Amino acid sequence: MMKVKSKISLAVVFLIFSIFFLVGLITFKNYGIWTDEEFQRSSGFYWLNYVLSFTPFENLKTSANEISAQIGGFSLPSIKGNESYGIIFDLPTAFIETVFEIEDSKNYFQFRHLLNFSIFFVSSIFFFKILLNRFDDYYLSIIGTLFYILSPRIYGSSFYNNKDIIFLSLLTIALYFCFKVFDKKNLKNLSIFALFGAILACSRILGIFLVISFLTFYLLSVFSNKKNLNSLFLISIFLILYFFFIIIFWPYLWSDAVKNFIFAIKFFSSYPLLPKMMFNGEYISSRFLPSSYIFVWVFVTTPILYTILFVIGYFQILKRFFLRLISIKENSIYNDFWRGINEKKDLFIFFNISVIVFFLVFYNTTLYNGWRHIYFLNVFFVYIAIIGLYQADVYLKKRYKKNFIFHISVLFLITVVYKMIVYHPFQSIYFNNYFNEISHEKFEIDMGGISGKKSLDKILSLEQNKNLINIGVASWLPLQRSIKLLDKAERKRIQVVGQEYDKADYIYTNFISEVDKNINDKYEIPSNFIKIDEYIVDGIKVYEIYKKKRN
Repeated sequence: MMKVKSKISLAVVFLIFSIFFLVGLITFKNYGIWTDEEFQRSSGFYWLNYVLSFTPFENLKTSANEISAQIGGFSLPSIKGNESYGIIFDLPTAFIETVFEIEDSKNYFQFRHLLNFSIFFVSSIFFFKILLNRFDDYYLSIIGTLFYILSPRIYGSSFYNNKDIIFLSLLTIALYFCFKVFDKKNLKNLSIFALFGAILACSRILGIFLVISFLTFYLLSVFSNKKNLNSLFLISIFLILYFFFIIIFWPYLWSDAVKNFIFAIKFFSSYPLLPKMMFNGEYISSRFLPSSYIFVWVFVTTPILYTILFVIGYFQILKRFFLRLISIKENSIYNDFWRGINEKKDLFIFFNISVIVFFLVFYNTTLYNGWRHIYFLNVFFVYIAIIGLYQADVYLKKRYKKNFIFHISVLFLITVVYKMIVYHPFQSIYFNNYFNEISHEKFEIDMGGISGKKSLDKILSLEQNKNLINIGVASWLPLQRSIKLLDKAERKRIQVVGQEYDKADYIYTNFISEVDKNINDKYEIPSNFIKIDEYIVDGIKVYEIYKKKRN
């Protein structure tokens, strides 16, 4: 009977992952271009040229140089001075683009989107394995994985955000191997963890926090049990391998590893500033964020059940940790912060999310574009939410002898899927909209400029016989980058004139502004333009299109 149940569970898991990947495979071409994608592509070719300079592959060098020289555009920052950005995704992608001669801009951006999604898909498999290892329960692990996948903003961004979502994905994979070390501290597990921990750090230098946390927990285990000092030799090998892999996978460190590593940490200790951004109806500086910034953004953009379960799980772990802390006694078997490996894993997750959020709030770390810079916390958030789900299920079973919480979770996930279909392909602008009216007048909606392609398609459909269409932009968005996702013939028909509205036939706005529009009329629509189209999803206005009046 148990074997039959196990086979059914495996079949359900296989079916869910197959549907997930198939949906991504069918829809990846529907997504627009993100404002940072061209810069990341440029960074990939910059470092590809650097790596190829050590090789005899002259044809590849020539091709990579030619492609690199063609990358440019208004507002695109120079790689010089920004060399410390991680390249673990961009360099291999540039290499593939060069080797397979993917020349058309539409094709190479769609290829990047497919690859981006594929890495997120792989990370979801590892997250399932993390939960299965922790709970030994297929259905609980499946629900947790669905929480991970069906986080609308995360899912939508998984097709084009090759910074924050790649970092989340690599963190999830590295976390799995970290937990393997918790299960069994041997050279094999430590070596694999060193490899993926290094890859994580080469994606974003912040990734070193995972290894720092791991070492902190190792020291805690030594304090409680001196026998753990026997692993010191293995830990030393782990650190040597870790830094060796970082240097190998990050060309930025090849010229001066120590100096450049330290510079990268300093560079990313504070993100570049945005002049102004809209948050809860007010224009604020990215340097002086209210302490509620992270909590509000997470709350209004995350499905409400996930948040409720997270709160339950968080306080369950906190309560258990406090009870363990006050019961620690010297020369007793109860002299540790955890009882067994599972509690250690829970506390590890709790420790990481708590310390990171505390650091971000207390030191007023520069953030913008919502909470995308900390999307990586989603793996910790969902893990703790599943702790909450498990605790709620245990409580309700004792009281009512029913699986209420699982039924509620499944029904809720169906509503989330429905919302994601409604938002498609703009899941990345999802708001849960439960407690307050969300609008473009209170929050920045399309911060990544994903709606650019859809608006261009709309304008092209209105002007099928016109050879050249001049489009003004009443937004901070670099709309010209979205042109690269159009067919080659259509690209030639579009010319973006920015704020030179006197030259424009149409004006597009997605309401994103780096200046306070209450006191600065930089993006004010001229009176000789009339609104001809707007895109509204789930009651949220994403963009508007205006057309010049005929004389």
